[in-house]
Amino acid sequence: MGEFRIYLDDQLLCATTSPVLAQAAWNRASRDARVAEKGGSVRAYEGEVTVAEMRPEPRVGHPWPDGRDHQPDLRDVWDSLLRVFRQQGLDDQALTGALNRFGLTTASVEASVQDQLDGRTVPTAAELVVLLDAVYQDRQRQPQA
Repeated sequence: MGEFRIYLDDQLLCATTSPVLAQAAWNRASRDARVAEKGGSVRAYEGEVTVAEMRPEPRVGHPWPDGRDHQPDLRDVWDSLLRVFRQQGLDDQALTGALNRFGLTTASVEASVQDQLDGRTVPTAAELVVLLDAVYQDRQRQPQA
């Protein structure tokens, strides 16, 4: 995989080997109101190949134009949150307990996005908000050291 570069007009906005970071930079640049108002452009390159070029539209972020790349979805957000929680010392048991105390009964936070066919279902935005609120509420209940 090559290096991605995102330009807003002629200014390098992002240079990375991370497709997710490139996609985020593209989406942000594609909605840049200042550049849109003056008729500027946003360009994406992978290596020396131009992936896309367009005129930004204020408040309208555009998805990554190269359909060959994985497009992050709420499963990726879920996985990222679980990594952060694990780094903070919250394992599956602690997260599951927080959800259950909050009112969303589950046997396992990690397994909650698995379906019966061993595939992955996409969690909803509501589930992510509930998970965050449950962890926040649990942390608020804990005595402060």
